[in-house]
Amino acid sequence: MTPPPISQTAAFERGVRPLRAELERAARRYTGNAQDAEDLVQETLTKAWIGYGSFDPGTNLRAWLFRIMVNTWISRHRRTERRPRELLTDTFSDAQLARDRSSSHPSAEVEALQALPDGRLRQAFAALPGTLSRAVYYADVSQYAYKEIAEIEGIPLGTVMSRVFRARKQLRLALSDLAPAQHSAHESVTAA
Repeated sequence: MTPPPISQTAAFERGVRPLRAELERAARRYTGNAQDAEDLVQETLTKAWIGYGSFDPGTNLRAWLFRIMVNTWISRHRRTERRPRELLTDTFSDAQLARDRSSSHPSAEVEALQALPDGRLRQAFAALPGTLSRAVYYADVSQYAYKEIAEIEGIPLGTVMSRVFRARKQLRLALSDLAPAQHSAHESVTAA
């Protein structure tokens, strides 16, 4: 008398049960923590159950399950790497979030210009064309090397050197009458 055929569910359970602990250990090595390892094993077994109809009985079930787990882990890892990094912050209210979104933050260049002590210098800098003001800002305020500026702007090194030279020249011309005026004002204060 031949034994009755085993159902697909029973065959799956009988084959997987002895391998579960081994799958959990491997999943923990991949993920680094118990919760993610448990999720990985669950997802692996779910995919294995769904695809069990395509499994050829008599072949290596262990290798098949591990291949499913490795592929699942790789897919998860790639998905995680593509996501933007999430950082924990202090608690905040919806009102604070709305207020923060509505306020515009000035750029670093604008903040640097506002911090300049002399209004004429600020005006002279603001009068420069954008390409020249950025070049002189990076060179003189941020103290970047010309090579770094070229990389930031995506332009040749010679172009950076030319822009910085032209920007400094225009600033000197715009401020050329400033130095004698300050010097004469200083003399009149000391003479009094």
